[in-house]
Amino acid sequence: MRRVRTFLTLTAVGAALVLGAGAPVHGAASADPRPVTAAADSYLFGYYYTVEACRYFGDSLVQGGAWGSYTCAYQWHPYDEQYYWYLYVW
Repeated sequence: MRRVRTFLTLTAVGAALVLGAGAPVHGAASADPRPVTAAADSYLFGYYYTVEACRYFGDSLVQGGAWGSYTCAYQWHPYDEQYYWYLYVW
């Protein structure tokens, strides 16, 4: 089971690098500069240009059994000075 989780996680990360490299969707969601807090024991898995990519990887990680739940939050990324969809898992 551990090998399956590791494989799924690495596959998701690799796919995130490929799919997350597209152009950002402007106006896809309301821009709220306040940080969104996820569950207290959550882990930031990654951030993506589109909500579809974020949900795809969140669904894949939960269905594969690597994580129990996830959420996607539209947040400001201070280093790039633009918004991304952050994927939190727990």
